[in-house]
Amino acid sequence: MKVLIEVRNKLGIVPGSEVEITRKGSRYLLVANPIEELRKKWRGKFKSNQKTDDYITDIRGEAN
Repeated sequence: MKVLIEVRNKLGIVPGSEVEITRKGSRYLLVANPIEELRKKWRGKFKSNQKTDDYITDIRGEAN
């Protein structure tokens, strides 16, 4: 199924994104979760024994 580019841009849908389309009465509802797509893409990329929170603190500094 093709989704109009204006809709894709507003919802942050990129090629390869998974969307859910459901029918609600006479309307259709398109649900996209671009954050989940990013998680899938980057999951497992941090190759270190250091905890992620400790790494973020190292590169950003302590939160005030």
